[in-house]
Amino acid sequence: MAHYSKGAHICFSVQVDKDLKKLSKRFKAKVSKESIDHFRALQKFEHEHTAIEIKELLGLKRKPSANVFKESDERGRIYPGYYCPVIVFENNERNIKLMRYRVRPNNSNEEIPSKYNVFNARLDALEKRKTWQSIFTKNHCLFPFKKFYEWVEDENKKKKLISFTPQDRDTMWAPAIYDQWTSNNKEISFESFALLTNDPPKEVEEMGHDRCPIFLKENHIDDWLQPNKFNKHDLYKFLKQKEPVFYNYKFTN
Repeated sequence: MAHYSKGAHICFSVQVDKDLKKLSKRFKAKVSKESIDHFRALQKFEHEHTAIEIKELLGLKRKPSANVFKESDERGRIYPGYYCPVIVFENNERNIKLMRYRVRPNNSNEEIPSKYNVFNARLDALEKRKTWQSIFTKNHCLFPFKKFYEWVEDENKKKKLISFTPQDRDTMWAPAIYDQWTSNNKEISFESFALLTNDPPKEVEEMGHDRCPIFLKENHIDDWLQPNKFNKHDLYKFLKQKEPVFYNYKFTN
């Protein structure tokens, strides 16, 4: 087998399921119309304001050259900064909401520079990194998706894009943590999340990944979504009990 070295970031791109009705049935979760309407309102707000106004409201380094409030393409492909479905536990039931895939801390005056990875949260950094400290054990969600991608280098230093999918599964899910940010003038507010990662299984490591999304055991989904019912020890215990799965890989575009 050829040797592949790790890329810059795990899960820099993910393929999600755009079918909310299908997700609702699979996870026995209610689709939050309020969340969908809020996202559409954000898109409308952006359309009605100039790039300079959006830059100032969001605390961006430069005015955006593309849409800020964007969703997946036709295939469900997303990147950090895109909005996609996640599952939370609200009003005593599971709810599907749209959140941004990349955390924006609630007290930040400026957007965190893109060179920092705030879309993946390492299991061993949940209590060490300031961005995660305030939301771990408080704001938990579940991120369902179909596959994840990373660039790797072969023995000739040539970059190749590789995707991983769980064998004999059409969906996987990762525990995630989220935050809610509101602009100083209260005009814009949105929720954003990061999926949790841990050490990879052997088949993923061999293909160049040094991290892997945690595939939470299904019978612990509601436990994870209700962190107020458990202590930290219990939450870590849930995170270590993963779904048994083997990952297939494919070189892609």
